Amino acid sequence: MFEYHGWATVLDSLDEDTEDCYCLTQRGYDAVAAALPPVRNELQVADLRVVNGSYHLWLAGFRNHRQESVIAAFRDIAAAAPWSYGVLHVHDDEAPGEQNRWVTWVMKRGAVTPHPDSLLSPHVGEVEDDFE
Repeated sequence: MFEYHGWATVLDSLDEDTEDCYCLTQRGYDAVAAALPPVRNELQVADLRVVNGSYHLWLAGFRNHRQESVIAAFRDIAAAAPWSYGVLHVHDDEAPGEQNRWVTWVMKRGAVTPHPDSLLSPHVGEVEDDFE
C-alpha cells in the first residue's frame, strides 16, 4: 500500500512592499494548480485553498501501489513557489528496504528532501501489530 498525508503553506513571494507580503502570485498559483490534477481522483485528495488570506495545500491518499506523481507534484510545487514550506508523510510497503518505515518529505526554500520518520516507524510495531 502507498499511504500519504501532507500539507504546505504555499508562497512564491515575500514582497514586503505589498500589504500581503506573504503571497502567491497568479503565475505561482497557475503552476501549483497545474501540478495537482495528476494526484486528484476518487482515491486521492489534492486541495489548494485560501485560509485566512494564505494559500494552503492538502494532500492525502491511500493507493495499492506507489504513486510517484504525488512526490513529483510536491517537488513541482516547491520549485514553482520557493517560499513554500510543509511536510508530506509517506508509507510505501513496496519500497525496497523501506517497507516498514515512514518517510517525511520536507518542503522548504524551493527543495523537497526525504527524512526517516521515527514517530511512525517502524510501521509494524508502532502503528500496526505483526499479524503473521
